[in-house]
Amino acid sequence: MKNRLIQQIHENFITYLEKILEHTHEYEYRKRRYKVEYTIALYIAKESIDSEYIRKHVRDTDKLVVLDSNLVAMIFDFADEEAGFKAAENILSFIEPKLSNDEIYISVVNSKDAIDVDEHIRKALNLLMENIESGFRDIPEYPIF
Repeated sequence: MKNRLIQQIHENFITYLEKILEHTHEYEYRKRRYKVEYTIALYIAKESIDSEYIRKHVRDTDKLVVLDSNLVAMIFDFADEEAGFKAAENILSFIEPKLSNDEIYISVVNSKDAIDVDEHIRKALNLLMENIESGFRDIPEYPIF
């Protein structure tokens, strides 16, 4: 299963990057103008993820981006590193029970130190592949050193 998920990301890397990029304009504007951070979290599973269920549990300022039936991105607005990790953890707690014991992998990146949004999204996708490869299925404790 791990290899299939990594292959899926490799094959669709640019498509996923572009889809997420389409939804980051307003967040990037606030980051540049007002120094407001945002966090991107990616969730992937072997089976489909119920995006409508997730949509009911997020703030109006956050955005759910469906990349594939089994891969979604969450953009958490006004979320520094700590708040972003906590928000990602909350969404994970909603998703996990709905997956009937399927493994779910996640990556979380914050905009604070990102040079540009493209690099920020690439980092999230690469981190997701690393987490799948290593079998890491949880959110790291904040802060990460």
